[in-house]
Amino acid sequence: MDTYQQLWLELGLTVKLHVDIITEELARCGITKPQILVIEQIKQAPKTIGEISKRIDLSYSTVSGIVDRLERDRIVVRKRDEKDRRIVWVSLADGAPDLEKKIRFLRQEFARELFDGMNEEEIQQTTRALLLLRSCLERKQEALGRERGSGE
Repeated sequence: MDTYQQLWLELGLTVKLHVDIITEELARCGITKPQILVIEQIKQAPKTIGEISKRIDLSYSTVSGIVDRLERDRIVVRKRDEKDRRIVWVSLADGAPDLEKKIRFLRQEFARELFDGMNEEEIQQTTRALLLLRSCLERKQEALGRERGSGE
């Protein structure tokens, strides 16, 4: 196996481990991956279902169903816009359970615990390598988009 294939394989295995850890953490606290995607979108500011849908690349009806379940669990609330009653904002509920306590990977110290076996230099090297890798993959993705757009 050449070094490019090795890099591709390691990237895939690393992504799978990352997803598995998050999935396990979410299962432990009874929240699904799609639900956390919605929660992440409204953590800083309310958004409409349409905005959330576009940002997480799920259909409007799917996001609406996710919001229904989060609302039932008192994690989010829907509120009509005061100026335009057709607009409905989704935000975290005031009385929602403290999500950072409930979901460990939302806490700042979770990353420290996760990478506890690495020293500061290794963490910096890994971060630089990941930034380089992401930049390379973003360029490739843009090139593929241009090819698709030109009909090639």
